[in-house]
Amino acid sequence: MYQSYDRNKLVQQVRELLEREGLQPFAQDDPKPEHAAMLLLRSFGIEPVVDQVEALKGAINRTWEDSDEARARRT
Repeated sequence: MYQSYDRNKLVQQVRELLEREGLQPFAQDDPKPEHAAMLLLRSFGIEPVVDQVEALKGAINRTWEDSDEARARRT
């Protein structure tokens, strides 16, 4: 039986869970959370997928300046 799940949705749900537990998660570059989510899903026999519409919306809403500032704050 084919099963799939949106890897970005999993990343967001895990981030929210960690925040509810009082933690302050932040995305790292290696491994990227999206890559880790793909590995986790595959380890459970679930095919990771990406909602292309949501991915495009996210790309449109993020500028390179925002990404640059976020990286600067982490270091």
